[in-house]
Amino acid sequence: MAIIDARTLPHASRIEADLVIIGGGMAGITLAKELAGGPLKVAILESGGLEIDMEVQALYAGSAVQKAPGQPDRPFDDYPIQSRVRALGGSGLVWGGKCAPLDPADFAERPWIAHSGWPITRQQMQPYYDRACDLLEIPRFPLEMAKPTDPTRQPLDLDPADGFFPAPREFSKFSGGADKAAFDRFRTDFAQAPNITVYLNANVTRIRREGDRITGLDVACLSGPRHTAVAQRYVLAVGGIENVRLLLASDDLGNRHDLVGRFFQGHVTYSNDGDAETEGSVVAIARNAPMDLYAPPKRAAAHCVIGAGQAAQQRLKTGNFTATLFKATFSGPETKVGADTRTIGKTTARDGEGQLLGYFAMAEHFPNPDSRVTLDPEHKDPLGVPRVRLTWAYAAKDHDDLVRSVEGLADALGASGEGRMCWSIPRKQLLAVSSASRHHMGTTRMHADPTKGVVDADLRLHEAGNLYVAGSSVFPTSGIANPTLTILALVMRLADHLKTEMGAAR
Repeated sequence: MAIIDARTLPHASRIEADLVIIGGGMAGITLAKELAGGPLKVAILESGGLEIDMEVQALYAGSAVQKAPGQPDRPFDDYPIQSRVRALGGSGLVWGGKCAPLDPADFAERPWIAHSGWPITRQQMQPYYDRACDLLEIPRFPLEMAKPTDPTRQPLDLDPADGFFPAPREFSKFSGGADKAAFDRFRTDFAQAPNITVYLNANVTRIRREGDRITGLDVACLSGPRHTAVAQRYVLAVGGIENVRLLLASDDLGNRHDLVGRFFQGHVTYSNDGDAETEGSVVAIARNAPMDLYAPPKRAAAHCVIGAGQAAQQRLKTGNFTATLFKATFSGPETKVGADTRTIGKTTARDGEGQLLGYFAMAEHFPNPDSRVTLDPEHKDPLGVPRVRLTWAYAAKDHDDLVRSVEGLADALGASGEGRMCWSIPRKQLLAVSSASRHHMGTTRMHADPTKGVVDADLRLHEAGNLYVAGSSVFPTSGIANPTLTILALVMRLADHLKTEMGAAR
């Protein structure tokens, strides 16, 4: 129908729709695409405009710190403002387009991981993953991946009993970081549908309710005008930190059991960027054949990481883990591959057989109620909304499992004769050398029991019958995969639910 700048509306305008989506990022846009052309009148309220505006971006500003046992706190105040984008398309504007589903193990309840388990399974999610892949125009990820036939893309010959497997990653062109023109079409074309209206520069500052029903939204523009928005149902989709901020700023909405904002989980990579001859994170691969499956010639090409499947996690009593291999240049005629590694394979790269690759590791950040987002009532943004405090906390098990997973993969490589690994990062430096992604997860977690989760399996807020939450904030556990594909799959599942519930199913 239209893309409208809310600043041009008369002051105190009333926006009416059947469904209001708060947030015009990847989740909000995908939901609107699923409903475009249907009978429901849909409005998207997006805080920013078509391009990144630093005045709008500054609304994200807050304070943050990373914590881990036995390691110095790491101030992280720039993270809330730098890790997301406040414009139509959201962080899709800077997303590189990497896609992967969560593994079946991520959905399972694992007794050795507290607070694990989703109320849905990977098998139940599979049709929605397929639809999300089709939307992003990438190959699908079946539950059972076929072995590549290309001789340059053969997986390492690891014993299946060890539980490590090649986990594929694909790249979509629909990202601002890959193909800006394609992404611009992705984030605007749907608004041509007669039932869709997008309002830019429309900041929701408060969700109003009466009893267990949401009755409306307060909307503000940085330039001054204030509006309201009303609908039958609402979907909150402004990210893993901002979803929390708006709920807490709306009289602790959804927080009857003190769960909103808890269980913050993030993805970080661990690697040693020092002198590769003595300190680097190195994999010595025994084979001379090309390793394009794991380290493709082009950075954004489809590839596999080495993942820890459910068998490896159960055997090692660890969480999810991946090692991402890449081609690297190493100093010196020989590269030390660690005297403390596990079983050595039958050949070595430094003997002139095979090749040396760099790698970075990722380990699942476990659900931790002390890792949380709270409000800072002493500091408010220009619209009067309290700013956030992020305490990104690790427990001892997070780093214990990282080290144990590296050792498990080293054992598997050595036992198979495929290679060996060097891991030289001291435990006390793990927090300092970690590099954070833009993924904010877990803060409005999904659970069937309202005393253990903020939303139910349909993403409906337990405390409000007509408010849903979308995005990675609903993830009970973080997994390792970039969350975008799962966000879109969950949104498509939500769209089907809303169509049925609101009488719009075809």
